[in-house]
Amino acid sequence: MLTLGIWAFGRDSSAVLVDDTSIVAAIEEEKLSRSTGMGGIPRMAISRCLEQRNAKITDVQLAAFPRRPALSALREAGFRLRNVFSGSRAAWAHALGRNFREVAQVRQIRRLYGATSFVFLDHHLCHAASAYFTSPFERALVLTLDERGDMRSGSLYLGEGDELRLLRPLRFPNSLGWFYSCVTELLGFRARRDEHKVQWLSKDGRPEFVSAFRKLFHWDSDGLPVLNTRYLRSCGEEDTAFSEAVLRDLRLGSRVIASDPEMRASLARSARDFIEEIVLTIAERYRKRHSVDCLCVAGGLFLNVFLVRALETRSSFKQVYVQPVAGNSGTAVGAALLARKRLGRPARQPLDHLYLGPGFSSGEIKAVLDNCKIIYRYPSGDEQLLAEAAQVLSRDKIVAWFHGRTEFGHRALGNRSILASPFSEYVIENVNHYIKHREDFHPFAFSVPGEVASRFFDCSANCRFMASLGRLKPEAPPGLERFSFEDGQVRVHTVGRDANPRFWRLLHKFGERAAAPVLFNTSFNLFGEPLVSDPREAIRSFYCAGIDALAIGDFFIVK
Repeated sequence: MLTLGIWAFGRDSSAVLVDDTSIVAAIEEEKLSRSTGMGGIPRMAISRCLEQRNAKITDVQLAAFPRRPALSALREAGFRLRNVFSGSRAAWAHALGRNFREVAQVRQIRRLYGATSFVFLDHHLCHAASAYFTSPFERALVLTLDERGDMRSGSLYLGEGDELRLLRPLRFPNSLGWFYSCVTELLGFRARRDEHKVQWLSKDGRPEFVSAFRKLFHWDSDGLPVLNTRYLRSCGEEDTAFSEAVLRDLRLGSRVIASDPEMRASLARSARDFIEEIVLTIAERYRKRHSVDCLCVAGGLFLNVFLVRALETRSSFKQVYVQPVAGNSGTAVGAALLARKRLGRPARQPLDHLYLGPGFSSGEIKAVLDNCKIIYRYPSGDEQLLAEAAQVLSRDKIVAWFHGRTEFGHRALGNRSILASPFSEYVIENVNHYIKHREDFHPFAFSVPGEVASRFFDCSANCRFMASLGRLKPEAPPGLERFSFEDGQVRVHTVGRDANPRFWRLLHKFGERAAAPVLFNTSFNLFGEPLVSDPREAIRSFYCAGIDALAIGDFFIVK
């Protein structure tokens, strides 16, 4: 039995294929189309997922979409009628156009996949299902938060056994996701694209504006935040911005913000601290109300690793689990599992790894290398390949690492990675300036074998997906502290031997030559492009950047 989850009604469209016992395949459309944030029906992603199982669309018993377009349009119409004076004509036109496009998409879906039964599910229910059903908990509070999905900005569920019970919805515009997008734009970044930059910029700032941000929301009788509408401007999705009242309360002007780096960092930090304060309060109130010890979270807001770490360390929950592909792409996971449940199969599905995208055989990789007229080496076995890569890394060179199946989600977890030694003196300049071409405030992640991680770092199970932060221990090798921030916090990626045996062995092989089996790991992509997926993209990116070597499948290339 096969079920398919498809996110098709916004940015980051994706497809997830599930059978009776496992997640067979998952991939975002952008990694195949090479267009960042690609939306619409993910035709290529659906095809790749089916190819992974040698299946056709007619083999799928049920396809599920994590959106209810008709209900969402009705809710939005009601919202705009209630707030008729706050919305511009452009906002109304934009909303109307989006709703018409979604209706057209539904018709197209029926034409393309009419041979398969399909169902439209609540957006936040799919977020919740993606978190709870992939978690190890039998009973948990489930919190979802994003900007707005089906005109809801979040939900609280109680998960018990194989069931999810809705406790409270959080209605738009009472949206922490909207707030964070507005801060992103206020700082001169692109809303709904650069929120990760605001996250990392915040580590260099001070929480000077938290009291001003507190004025934006008050609490309702259910213990949920409610937006003060005097701070809401025009409500159109194309117009994500605060009203002038926010700038007056901050006592700032847009020109001052743009010209003062310290001010920008402090605004980012204040927004982060304010969101942590609100989310921790919500979680604690409902933890006490329902006497629950475990928390599952999903939704775009939980891509923020500082927020996840705050829940792990400052809440009273014994365990916290974040669905690592927490944004809209991940709703396809929840939709596929809910579809499986509708067909009478268990919905629970442990998420052991995210290596769910396309993989390539040695023959396929060799054909691309030969076609590109590239001189390469073919080491005699894994040990020689690992030894060569470790030797290059120990000489302070940078290696692109392309092996196995593409990761699902935006984080590189050792199959599509750029690797460097953390003991190299100029590693930050080399990677940030000459390869990634990004701002200096972006930190690196330490990849470390899971069984030795506790020697050097204080970190949680969420770090196996790079979905949280860790803290350096005094026993960590000298030199690593220069990459820490905020009292020794660092990004940590713990690598399990079973989850990624080749990368795990590379870490140990490097550790034989260095002070510890720890490597810097950043995503194998350039200039804001999606993570590389196939061999040709890997080769193009390798030769377009200052990367010294490429380990691709069983082959090794040195410039």
